[in-house]
Amino acid sequence: MLHSMPAANINVSPQSDRLSWGAVELRVTDLDRAVAFWTSALGLVERNFKAPGIALGTKERTLVVLHPGANTPVAAPYTGMYHVAIGVRSQAEFSRILARLIHLNVQVGPTDHLMAKSLYFHDPDGLEIEITYETPERFSHFGDMSKGLTLYDVDGNTHSGRGPLNVNAELAHAAGTDPLAPLADDSYLAHLHFKVAALEPALDWFESLGFERHLTLDNWGFADMGAGAPNTHRLAMNIWAGLNNPPIPKNMAGLVNYELLTHGEIIASPHLHQYGDVLRGTDPAGVAVTLRTGK
Repeated sequence: MLHSMPAANINVSPQSDRLSWGAVELRVTDLDRAVAFWTSALGLVERNFKAPGIALGTKERTLVVLHPGANTPVAAPYTGMYHVAIGVRSQAEFSRILARLIHLNVQVGPTDHLMAKSLYFHDPDGLEIEITYETPERFSHFGDMSKGLTLYDVDGNTHSGRGPLNVNAELAHAAGTDPLAPLADDSYLAHLHFKVAALEPALDWFESLGFERHLTLDNWGFADMGAGAPNTHRLAMNIWAGLNNPPIPKNMAGLVNYELLTHGEIIASPHLHQYGDVLRGTDPAGVAVTLRTGK
């Protein structure tokens, strides 16, 4: 089964969406090692944070909070976070981060999704990180997705959506930049990709929060959702590790909480309950959710 809607051909702030991502909270095995990696590899800076954990982000916002408490790194098969995607606003910043990762000898997978350019790599606990530069202006339409991933660019050329980027061409855009400078202040949390027990129940659950279905590829075990406009890839999920897997154990590294911000309408989901000025619940992957009104 395939559900799809045309993607907007513009590049606007994620705050145009009904929902956006706040901070994600990750449990790690070695807090000092994790902080060193996330600050070194990504250029995140430490932020003031009153609650437990170490908050990292840009000068403008907290993106990640790291907590100790895990005894084992990421392992399969469990539900939870597949990866967290941090978005950058320009080609130059994307290319600068690629140059940084290469300079630091971080193993990275530069990937062309057509609707975005992405860099994939892992932290010391096996938590997958994506740096994404959204490029919806390159995308035209989908092909017959029942036969595999097929996308068309604005010139009519076909793309798999998973091909490699030309590293030399990408690095050319980093000329004159400092690869070791902090992550750009306007960087943001672009999307979360989850491992779920089953697609349909997870889609229904997130739909109740205000996300909307975009692609459901049952034959590939994948779905993604938007939150209004302009980019339709704000939340993704897969069952690639199998159906009906349990949540990660309490002693394993992984995502333990994430924050969603509403922009406009009030969310009235039966899955969330009021706690002071926020709503809280547990998502289909077994992860705690905090929802609050955004600025």
